[in-house]
Amino acid sequence: MNFQLFIVRKIAFNLKKGFSSFIIKIALGAVAISIATMIISTSLINGFQKEIRAKIFGFWAHVNIAPYSLTKSYEETGVYKNQDFYLHPNKIKEAKHIQATAFKAGLLKTKTNFDGIVLKGIGSDFDTVTFKQYLKAGEMLSSDSNKSYAQLIVSTTTAKRMKLQLGDKVSVNFMGKQVRARAFKICGFYETGLEEFDKQFALSSIAVIQDLNNWGRDTVGGFEVYLKEQNLFRSRINDYFLTLFGSLLSKDTYDALSAEPLDEIADDIFYRIADSGLDLQTIKYQNPGIFDWLELQTMNEIIILILMILVAAINMITTLLILILERTNMIGILKALGSNNAGVRKIFVYYAVVIIGGGLLIGNVLGISLCLIQSHFGVIKLPQESYYISTAPIDLNYAWIAVLNIATLLVCTLFLIFPSRIISGISPVKAIRFD
Repeated sequence: MNFQLFIVRKIAFNLKKGFSSFIIKIALGAVAISIATMIISTSLINGFQKEIRAKIFGFWAHVNIAPYSLTKSYEETGVYKNQDFYLHPNKIKEAKHIQATAFKAGLLKTKTNFDGIVLKGIGSDFDTVTFKQYLKAGEMLSSDSNKSYAQLIVSTTTAKRMKLQLGDKVSVNFMGKQVRARAFKICGFYETGLEEFDKQFALSSIAVIQDLNNWGRDTVGGFEVYLKEQNLFRSRINDYFLTLFGSLLSKDTYDALSAEPLDEIADDIFYRIADSGLDLQTIKYQNPGIFDWLELQTMNEIIILILMILVAAINMITTLLILILERTNMIGILKALGSNNAGVRKIFVYYAVVIIGGGLLIGNVLGISLCLIQSHFGVIKLPQESYYISTAPIDLNYAWIAVLNIATLLVCTLFLIFPSRIISGISPVKAIRFD
């Protein structure tokens, strides 16, 4: 064992009551609070992003295939249902499920109220397993096509606004050359938490829309493609780099780095279905606002991480200077015995690293414990109308926590190298006399 580590071991765990002991405790607390804050904030922000994306993909799928259109309209032209990619979904290796849909805008009416609504027509191929997590009351559309023809699932938002109960009878008027009305019975309420979607859409049998549009049963509005679970978005490191330095990159470099697996998979699927003459869009492309808002949270995360690392580093610099001041006599004696400046500096840097390590250990226990409590008990509640979720979500990524710990240790240690140079200016003679 070299003498620097030997001395550190002797002084680090033999604290006397005094000012330096108090300062070391503050430093431990600062590092612990900093890493705990980083763990909690990054787990919350990434959990939030994951949860919102899952809600959107759960209701809308990852990719939508439909006829080309120059306008965003719910008056669809229709497409032949039995496309090759629909009949043989295994040809698209990334696809987990493909379902046919159709949309139609109308006016939902009760005896006392009315409001605009968009019907999403679904058939027997609809992914009910994924959707059932959003079904808050009632039941799914019946598997009996004759029965489901008159059934309607509306959101809890629409139900509250229109004062609807399960079993209520309503009508939906559809505009055209002449107004056509269809009667429905409310069979269920759903809630995704995404209010701008919930207040707009209701689920009905696709046969209703096919009849309204004078389509046969082999014609649909388009297809929704659910992709297999995989990394569909950029890595966190890539996101951080683009957020911090994206404005400095050339357009070609930025485009290359900002490309996401979801877009690449969508492009690959598009080339495979090119013969069908259909258009393909990701749900991110169709709803850029909410995804841009989610990406903005990455900047908030970066700001928190930088501030917390700076807090820890500045506290450690202060602690190091106080330790040097308190151990001035020891510095003078070591220099008098032949130790060079670099060797003495190492003692104090190693000492500071021990303090940082202790703070990291305490902070990890605190941060991870609080995250686990939130994950299991949902202590922190959120207003769903503002944040789309009612409970703050947690995404604990232990590999990323390890990266945060290593980064904090390295940055704090690097910050200590320059202030430790003050030791070089300490005279052995004056230091030994220093009181």
